[in-house]
Amino acid sequence: MYYHKDANNLFMTRMAQSLTQAGKGTLTMNPYHHYRALMSRVALDGLLSVLVACLDVKKMILGKSHHYLLYYLVRAIQPRMLVTLDEDLKLVSVTVRVGQAVDVVGQAGKPKTITSFPIHSIPVLLAYGVRAELATEEYVSLSLIMQGLVILKKVHESS
Repeated sequence: MYYHKDANNLFMTRMAQSLTQAGKGTLTMNPYHHYRALMSRVALDGLLSVLVACLDVKKMILGKSHHYLLYYLVRAIQPRMLVTLDEDLKLVSVTVRVGQAVDVVGQAGKPKTITSFPIHSIPVLLAYGVRAELATEEYVSLSLIMQGLVILKKVHESS
C-alpha cells in the first residue's frame, strides 16, 4: 500500500516479492546443478542478462519491453523438490534421508554422503547444500544425483 501511488516503485516491489517467493518456495534460480558440480552457461547467461539490464533500471526494466527481458530468468529456474518416478513414469512414494552434504572423496568402502539425516517421504523440498539418498533397499536410482525428478528401478531379489 505504501507504493500504490508510484507505478514504477509498485512494479519493482512486486517483482522483488515474486522473485523471493518463486513458486511458493518450490522453485529456485541457480546456474549450478548436480550438487553444485556443474554450471549451466545458459542459466548463467539468463541471470547475467537481467543483472546487466538492472544497471539502467529506468530504460531497461521500467521501459516498454521489460516483459521480454525478464523472460531470460526462466533459463535459471529449477525445482527445489525431489520427486521419484518408476520406469513407467508413475509417482513412487519412497522414504529418503535428507541431510547436509559430506565430501567422501578418497574414503574407502561405501561411506554415507550426508550427515544428520532425518527420514522423509517423497516429495520433499531440498534446501541449498542439502542432499538426499534413498532410505530403502527396495528401489535403486537410475541417476547418481538425487535432485529434481529421479527415476527408480525396483530391485528384483532372486531367491
